[in-house]
Amino acid sequence: MASKKSNVTFNVSEDFLNKVVSEQDKELRLFLAANPSARLEPKEEGQTFPALRRQSGKRFNISQRICKGGTAKEVLAYARANGGGERDVTAHLVGGFSHSSKFYGKSFITLHAA
Repeated sequence: MASKKSNVTFNVSEDFLNKVVSEQDKELRLFLAANPSARLEPKEEGQTFPALRRQSGKRFNISQRICKGGTAKEVLAYARANGGGERDVTAHLVGGFSHSSKFYGKSFITLHAA
């Protein structure tokens, strides 16, 4: 019998967007704990994350890795090894590192439970 593929997607709702950053990160961690084989998928192939001030440096490198997609576990391991973490993934889900970002509310990645 073939295994079913999950279609559970992390929901970036208006309530999620209105939460403080630490609560958003906490919700992401809970989703990842419940779905250890979750996958990140870019909304568009080859995209860059425009919410970054500079298109170079460690944040940019982490962003490039997030925009490639893959398992959340691998992406977070890379982010942590380079000085980042859940906040970087959350920023890509909500469209920026702060509520004042002009891209806030536009998700650049999708997070699926595998």
